[in-house]
Amino acid sequence: MKTKIFLRWAVLVLLVVATAIPVDAQYGSRGNKRYNDRYGRTNSYGDVVELRLRSSGSLEERMPANMIDRVRLLRIDGHLDSKDFEFIKKICNRSRCIDDHNRSIDNYIDLELERARIMSAGSKGLFGYSGERDVLDNALAYSSHLRSIVLPEHIKRIGNSALRGCGELEEVIMPSSVRLLGDDAFSGCRRLEYITLNEGLECIGDECFEDCYNLHSVNLPRTLSEIGNRAFKGTGLQRVNLPGGLMKLGAAAFEDTPLQVLDLPAATQIVNNDLGKMKKLEEITVENGSHYYTYEDGVLYDVTGKVLLRYPAARSGDFYVPDDVEGIGPTAFAQSELSRVSIPPSVAEIGDYAFYECPRLQQIDLPGVRSLGKKAFQDCKALVAVSADCLGMVPASAFENCSALTSVALSPEITTIGEHAFKHCKALAHITLPEQLTTISKEAFEGCALTSLDLPDGVVTIGERAFKNCKGLTQVQVPDLCATVDKEAFRECSSLAGIDLGKGLLKLGDNALRETAITTLVIPETVTEIGKKVTEKCKGLTRIECHAVLPPKLDKESNNKVELYVPSGSINAYRTAKNWKNFKTILPLE
Repeated sequence: MKTKIFLRWAVLVLLVVATAIPVDAQYGSRGNKRYNDRYGRTNSYGDVVELRLRSSGSLEERMPANMIDRVRLLRIDGHLDSKDFEFIKKICNRSRCIDDHNRSIDNYIDLELERARIMSAGSKGLFGYSGERDVLDNALAYSSHLRSIVLPEHIKRIGNSALRGCGELEEVIMPSSVRLLGDDAFSGCRRLEYITLNEGLECIGDECFEDCYNLHSVNLPRTLSEIGNRAFKGTGLQRVNLPGGLMKLGAAAFEDTPLQVLDLPAATQIVNNDLGKMKKLEEITVENGSHYYTYEDGVLYDVTGKVLLRYPAARSGDFYVPDDVEGIGPTAFAQSELSRVSIPPSVAEIGDYAFYECPRLQQIDLPGVRSLGKKAFQDCKALVAVSADCLGMVPASAFENCSALTSVALSPEITTIGEHAFKHCKALAHITLPEQLTTISKEAFEGCALTSLDLPDGVVTIGERAFKNCKGLTQVQVPDLCATVDKEAFRECSSLAGIDLGKGLLKLGDNALRETAITTLVIPETVTEIGKKVTEKCKGLTRIECHAVLPPKLDKESNNKVELYVPSGSINAYRTAKNWKNFKTILPLE
């Protein structure tokens, strides 16, 4: 009888121990067979742990303490909650991994959760907490040493930012139960090479795989109906087969990938008709029966053929836009290798980034274009000449960094030069500004080679840093209607020896004339506000005349040793006014 009782207790003890015993003790020095089959390695360091949890929240207490810094293959069976995932993430972010001799070895975690059940996984951090069952939220985001993961067989959704920023993650095994991959789910997983997307998956969220540089191929299941914006941006995808049932392809879904051929199914519509920048693209085709698109010789158009949506950027030479085309879509020619694009008068609208970063484009004529998108020709380094006969305004950054641009012919109807419009056009020495111009926006001509400047009489505003660092400028006449010369507008115009501020000026901004070559500054009587250090480091300045009877608001003036001349009846007012009183010499105007 005692022998039978002893045997029963012995069996019970063995069963209890087995629930937390490292797998190497069960499988010997070779470890788990499936593990070895997948990775071709053996468990030579005793670094495999298998745990069977009877209740959620118990992982930390069940984990053998001596294995926290040793485990590299962690297999879990049972229910997991957010507390358990916090502990898993702690292991994945440990500072080092050691062998049984306390020597540092490669620090990684292969996590197998195939038989686990997620009760709740979201954390209460930056990305929120859902507590949903069978949903992996952001619980393992930024797990720095997670190398591979086998997801639970019942999981329904990979939530937003679920494995975001897991920089060492190489492989993901996903069950067929998954219906949705959330926004940013795998973004920033730079080493991700293998991921299984099974039949049943319906939606891939925005930026889901963005910047997964090593993801070179992926099989998209037939059940997939939606791919989010920038979903595969910055991946290494060289080819992709879009399923026939795909209804929605997100904007810039394959931007900055080496994808060479894109075949669009008949059912697919591109969000905002924007494919993004695809420098390696050589050809686009569309399946017969599409309600959205047509194509000709590998060039994508809308279904009417009147809007050119994408020209394959990898092609070089010349291209003649068909005469019946009325619009050119966003990023249509972005990063194209074309040397010349002929645009007919029928084209009235060109979208954002349309010719962005075309390195060989030398000349562009826009005979009928009335609306031009932002950054339309930004970074076209070889662009020499531009003409626009009908344009209403020059938009933001339209020609920014066009460093070879020397000739610009603008429509007389233009009223606004947008922010950064010609910024850093380092060869642009002269430009005739339209007579209807009223606004020169922030940094519009910063860093240009302008040697002369004729401002039209209607200009009302000269924006921040509008002409900053135009070192060739020698003389400027500000129109009488101009109310504002904003901060740093002419800063570092080191050759600017004279500036005539218009009779209607109200505000002269901070550092507006800093580091110029002016010798005399005449401030008109209309000025009510002067910013700080307007003439800072103007080494040749010897005289300031302020014609305002009442001292304008003055922030701070560093050149207070220069002689200041004011209306004779206002000398006492200036001598007591804030900051004006710091001038050493205040004399009456003659």
